[in-house]
Amino acid sequence: MNAVMEKSSLAVVAPRELAKLRDQLLAQKARLDSLLAEAERILKGGSSPAAAATSSRQKRTAKGMAAVTHDLRVANGNLSADRVAHVFGVSVSQLAGWLGRTRQAVTKTPDADSLQAELAMLERVARLRVLTGNDAEFRKWLRTPQNELGKLTPLDRLADGKRQAIADFVEDILTGNPG
Repeated sequence: MNAVMEKSSLAVVAPRELAKLRDQLLAQKARLDSLLAEAERILKGGSSPAAAATSSRQKRTAKGMAAVTHDLRVANGNLSADRVAHVFGVSVSQLAGWLGRTRQAVTKTPDADSLQAELAMLERVARLRVLTGNDAEFRKWLRTPQNELGKLTPLDRLADGKRQAIADFVEDILTGNPG
């Protein structure tokens, strides 16, 4: 009986641990790929290999990050509060509260220029989707307590107005830099 219960609890814990391990491995793989590319440039004898590697890496990274959050933007290029709320799995009303706006104002013009700076922080958080692989896994991550956040969830911190801190936390995850 104990063996059955133990196996059952492993089935619940293992996917979470495996997802976390996968995320760590993907971040480290990206870091190693970058280092290998830089080593190749150095071996080929290019002038200023570090500058060339940094420039190339920045272009690839910017293009990849723009692609992963492309669905958050409308035709004019602005971020849309409706789309951000959908990806984060929250209501427009809840998102409006985070932004210090009324639901009516955000609903009337979800891509208003006045919202762009605040939505940009959330776009930075949404870049984590490049590691989670899909929106459902991203939403799970948002709702999972993180030790680095004092055992609060990223959504808890966003609701507390800590958009910058969560955006920086995600960038640390994506670059493999400890926070």
